[in-house]
This record gives sequence, structure tokens and C-alpha cells, in this order.
Amino acid sequence: MTAELRDRLKAALHQPSRVSTLPRGDSVTQLTDLSALGGRWFESRNGPGYVVESVYEAGFAHGNVVLHRALTLDSAGLAAQARDPRLAHCPPETFLYVDTETTGLGGAGVMVFLAGVARFDGSLLRLRQYLLPAPQFEGGLLGGLAEELAAAGALVSYNGKSFDLPLLESRYILSRERPTFRQLPHLDLLHPNRRLFKGVLPSHRLAQVETSLLGFEREADCPSAEVPERYFRFARTSDPTHILPVLRHNAWDVLSLVALAAHLASVCEGAGAPLQAARAAEYAGDFAAAAAQFEAATTAGPGRAERIEAMEHAARCRRRLGDHAAAAHWWRALLAEPRARRVTPYVELAKLLEHQLDDPAAALATVSEALDLAGRGLLRPGPANAETGIPALGARRDRLAARMSALQARRAVVESRRASRIPQEA
Repeated sequence: MTAELRDRLKAALHQPSRVSTLPRGDSVTQLTDLSALGGRWFESRNGPGYVVESVYEAGFAHGNVVLHRALTLDSAGLAAQARDPRLAHCPPETFLYVDTETTGLGGAGVMVFLAGVARFDGSLLRLRQYLLPAPQFEGGLLGGLAEELAAAGALVSYNGKSFDLPLLESRYILSRERPTFRQLPHLDLLHPNRRLFKGVLPSHRLAQVETSLLGFEREADCPSAEVPERYFRFARTSDPTHILPVLRHNAWDVLSLVALAAHLASVCEGAGAPLQAARAAEYAGDFAAAAAQFEAATTAGPGRAERIEAMEHAARCRRRLGDHAAAAHWWRALLAEPRARRVTPYVELAKLLEHQLDDPAAALATVSEALDLAGRGLLRPGPANAETGIPALGARRDRLAARMSALQARRAVVESRRASRIPQEA
């Protein structure tokens, strides 16, 4: 490959040639006038970079959440939701909240032009936004960000596992650096919030979650679709008015991460709606707490779908705990639910009655009722190869009927022998 072709390829990727030198003055602050942004230039191991820093007091509220609540959250509860036990040993003050803005959604040429990170310094929250004034300063952005990441105990993001972190990793690799931050414990708030608030939110976009869970409304926000174009205009003109709305957009994103982490921790501790607390406890494997919360959710005024979910999961949690009578109670409650056209409660109740409660007659009656209702079109059976399908239900009924016949035959023999012994004893 010729040197000319190599330089053209690097230019296409917005990477300066290794033989070229950056324009330097006596001070890096002379490189570009960004004073209107309120930030400062700094020197990193990879060259000059630019950062905008903001400080939030302990009592600052983002929506209806005071940010310092994130300092008292229970790391163990969040570790269970992230399925990462390492997170339980990370004090909240070591969490690094990360959000990036990029020039696109994917591809080798996509760059991170703004990386917002926040951490607590005592009771203060310090937000640093590493900005890329021009592509040739990417080394400075990556160098400054690397220092933040190296000091972090755990990362917190929103969809960062799928987007922000892989993209940052690729930029470090293209810069011939070995990123190590992927080894840190990582709480991606998208996944637990999507799981706990399923059916509650119309969407799980961050802006919607902010409004519904945090009570935060963005005023005159820069739409995400406009972010890349605003950066390109800023890079071409050095006019800070193009990038200032993006800085505010990114700052709100990062503050929402802090508030959402505090909110998620409070939900896991049982605050708020019992259905979300029950889902959190069940996911964490605390079936006793989950059962209690699901049972509370059945009378907490949720919609019909949520009430049915609460009953079913209460039954399953009680069975896991070995409380078979309570489990049967909730399956029967589901059978009594109007318009509950599902076969699953009949099958689960029949299994409990046969195997745990030793009442095969009641199990046979339950399965027979399910088959009768399904035959009349009042129940929706499952697929033919599933245990809720008609073939499986028929086989279960036949097996239970045979078992009942065998039991009755044995009882008849016992009664006959007992009757034959009575005269002899007399």
C-alpha cells in the first residue's frame, strides 16, 4: 500500500496521518477558541483534549429524585438485578455514570464526539463532558476518558452494553490502545427497567422513562436525530451555538442515569408499586419476598393483566417455597377469574393436587373440567406438543382415571378382606 493511499484512507476515517504534526501553539488553549462553552483544555497522555465540567450540590433534584439518594443505594440489590455479584462490593461513590454522543449509529467511521461521565466527590456530583473539537483531537478525548474509567469501581449506563461501551472499545482499539473497562462491573439500567416496568410504560426510551418514573420533562431539548448534524456544523464552523444544545442534552442523559439508579434501588427495596418490587425480588431469587409482594399486588388496584400476572407468580413462588396449599389457593383464584381462558392454571393445579397434596380425585376433576371447557371453546388450549395441549390433557386425564380405578380396586380388596375377618373375630 502506497503512502498516498494510506493517508487517503486515514483521512476518510478522520484519523490524522502519523507523520503529520498537530498545530500547536505555546498553550493548547490557543488551538481552538471554545471559551463560550465554559470548558478548559487539558493535556492527556494522547495529546490535548477539551472538557466541560459541572458540579451539582447534594440537594439538587432531577425531576422528583434528589441526586444524593444515589449515594445511599444498596449495591447488593442492584447487583442482583444486573446478575453481577461483583457490583455488590462496589460502594455507590465509585460508580461512574457514562453516556456518549456519536456521529452515527454504527460503522467503522462512527466516532464518539462527546462522552459525559459523572461521579460523586463527597456529597457533590461532578459531571465531566469530554468534547471532540475536531477529529484530530480524538486522542485527547480518549486519554481523558481513560483516566476516568481507570478510577471507576463500576459503570452505569442506559443501553451502554449494546451501544456506548462497544463503540468506545472500537475507538480505543483503532487508536492502538487496549481497553480494560469492559472488565468492570456494569449496571445497564435499560434491562432492569424494561423488565420491572413491562406493561407500564408505552416505551423504554430514556426520555419516556424520565417522564414516567422520574417526573422529569425536558424543555427545548435537542432531538437525538439532530445531534450528529449539530456536531458536524460545530466542527466545520467552530460556532459553539451548534454544540451547546447537545451538551445540555448529554448532561440530562447523565443526570437521568444517577436518578434512575437511585429509583431502581428504591423499587428493589419495596418502595412504590408492589408488582415492580415483586418482579425485582423474583428475579433476584428472593421468592419469599416476591410471594408476599405479588400477593399484595393482587389487591393493590392494578389492571386485570397485572392482577393475573401477580396471582400466577404468587402461585409459582409459593410452590418454590414448598407452600403447596398456598400455591393451590392462587391457582384456584385464577380459575375463578372471569374470562381467564387459559389452560395453564388447570394443569398446574392438577399437578399440585396429584403430586404434592395427594388428592388424585380432585386432580382428575380439574383436568376433566379443563377438557370440557376446551371442547366447548371456553378455554384456549396450548400447542399439541405442549402439556397444555389437548393430547397432553387427555393423556393426563386417562392416567389419573386409571390411577383412580386402581385405587378403588385396592380399596375394594381391603374392604372385602376386612369384611371377611369380622365374623371370625366375632
